[in-house]
Amino acid sequence: MINSAEFAAFTARQLVRNAYKAVLCTNMHPGKDAQGWPLGSLVTIASAWDGSPILMLSNLAQHTQNITQDSRSSLIVDGTEGFLNPQEGPRVGIVGRIRSIKDKRFRRRFLSRHPRASLYASFGDFQCYKMEIEKYHYVGGFAQALWIGKKKAVLPRRDWVNIAEAEEDILEHMNSAHPDALRLYGTKLLGKRGKHWNMIALDPEGFDLRCGNSVHRVNFISLVKNPDDCRKALIQIVAKARKM
Repeated sequence: MINSAEFAAFTARQLVRNAYKAVLCTNMHPGKDAQGWPLGSLVTIASAWDGSPILMLSNLAQHTQNITQDSRSSLIVDGTEGFLNPQEGPRVGIVGRIRSIKDKRFRRRFLSRHPRASLYASFGDFQCYKMEIEKYHYVGGFAQALWIGKKKAVLPRRDWVNIAEAEEDILEHMNSAHPDALRLYGTKLLGKRGKHWNMIALDPEGFDLRCGNSVHRVNFISLVKNPDDCRKALIQIVAKARKM
């Protein structure tokens, strides 16, 4: 069994941070043939600085119409790829309320992970949404199931607010001034191929790198809560990469 709720919450958050897609379940609203029944939909997701899922949805979609009537929803994020028996792999069910959000930084984070979504992101019926998490139901494999409350499921504001404010400046600086460091992160630290690497997202627990069509995650050793700590952490990581 899982002994540490903190470790389970961190692992569940990493599933969300690494995910491209999820299954969204909403409640069919009154006036529909399947009123009261749950509807499952495939959606693409990104993550906010605290680990909350970000979605871009069309107002025309049935799941969006459901959300406007009843914001209570769930997401299932599957981390079982590569397991011969998927039941042995990790996954997380996320329970919360999905609400539209106007902050353009969420839109940027979503599009940095899903650049092809820019083809329709400007259409009038599309907007960004964020899930306000109530609980995780984390399953790490057989006999490893645990409910995790929202206080542990997402990072508190004090842990991410300064990084959120500095994120775009840090990304611009790293991509323009330190392409060699980014390449070392990707090729030495992660062991991936590719010449042209870009840092596309940053949060207190790590950062995302893009090379071509692939996105890869690098985690910090400990939480990074402000730009100065972030600079020190990035220097430490590149020093480690150079030794590999």
